[in-house]
Amino acid sequence: MPVRARPARYRTEVQTTGARSRRPAARCTPRAGAALTSLAAVPAAVLAAVLVSALLGGCTAADDATPAPSASHGTESVTPRAEAPSGSATTIVGTVALTSGALTLSLRADRPTVTAQPDGSVQASIALPTELPAEAAQLTAPVGTTFEVQLDGSVVVRDAAGAFAGGLASPTATTEDGTLVRAQLEAAGTEVLRVVVSPALIDGTGGASGAVTVWFGTALLESATWGEREGGRSLAVDPTPWARAGGLAAQDATWAAVVALAPEAGTTGMHDQFLCHALGAADKATWNLEPWRPDVGSLATLAASCNPT
Repeated sequence: MPVRARPARYRTEVQTTGARSRRPAARCTPRAGAALTSLAAVPAAVLAAVLVSALLGGCTAADDATPAPSASHGTESVTPRAEAPSGSATTIVGTVALTSGALTLSLRADRPTVTAQPDGSVQASIALPTELPAEAAQLTAPVGTTFEVQLDGSVVVRDAAGAFAGGLASPTATTEDGTLVRAQLEAAGTEVLRVVVSPALIDGTGGASGAVTVWFGTALLESATWGEREGGRSLAVDPTPWARAGGLAAQDATWAAVVALAPEAGTTGMHDQFLCHALGAADKATWNLEPWRPDVGSLATLAASCNPT
């Protein structure tokens, strides 16, 4: 898949570019909502129910570093002025721009708060509607750009040529007391998405104060650096925060970006290690991929906590 050019501040060099503070993270901690449906011939239910709980449940913690945010990025919040509501409790009012890289989406919602992230992505926080289920917002792509909803609820944004242009992580929604609420992106044509919120997953709570978060991004990699560790050559891949959270919407494009920067990584075994990290260790400071490890297949790679020997 073609790799979209990224702004200069995200240009990745396949070399060590200086000391960076690193964040502590679990070596192989499963992420809620992550998926690995691109593994060939493996049912999604088996991966979710068996592999995540049985194979990755015993991973040990490891001290890894956290990349310090680039000084060239700022974080800002904007609360746009909404148009006058029409009277319905679930009316969507006001349109704001969500811009990441060279791509801008239009968001229609009731007084959203838009926050730029250090990796160039952008998050929009939208108030929960007073009655559920309800449509909390709409997203519109530019003419010629399309939305492609993935199996895990994330969304790929494709340009007019069908190439990856950006993506949306599966939305999250909680009440002020932390109760999870069901939120999802639904296609309403190729260029429009509906942000739909349903009652709480467990107790059916609806109408409580809270927020829905929509996360849109285009940048995929902070760095990809060759080095030596654990007895052999290793490629330390550092996806952007959005790519780590982007699920299936980010998975293929991020791998394509890795291979474009480090063509030697384009093997089945390295790909399986990459997918294993995307599923079970997305928060790890770097995803360390070793070409010297045996190609044992995707399931055995998962069973070996991404480090087959």
